[in-house]
Amino acid sequence: MSARFKPPGQCPACGEWVPRGAAACDDCGACEKSGWSGDTHADGLDLPDEDFNYDDFVAREFGGDSNARKVGMSPLWWWVAVVLLISLLGMALMWR
Repeated sequence: MSARFKPPGQCPACGEWVPRGAAACDDCGACEKSGWSGDTHADGLDLPDEDFNYDDFVAREFGGDSNARKVGMSPLWWWVAVVLLISLLGMALMWR
């Protein structure tokens, strides 16, 4: 890649058009600081490494097993649903 590239022209990293006065390519982020190389456009974004382990991350962040058992519907909500259903049936019979 050419470090001497000056816009306007095609980006040496990705080939997209870079307008006059642009500090970086709008498409790939290559700039004069990176030597117009597409290899460094994501530097500084603090992205995870390719060997990122999601299960380990969840265990460290949330303190526990990432395969934790899903909690079902609370018995309280079952009772609320039953009372609501009985109420609706009662009102339907009243309006008959």
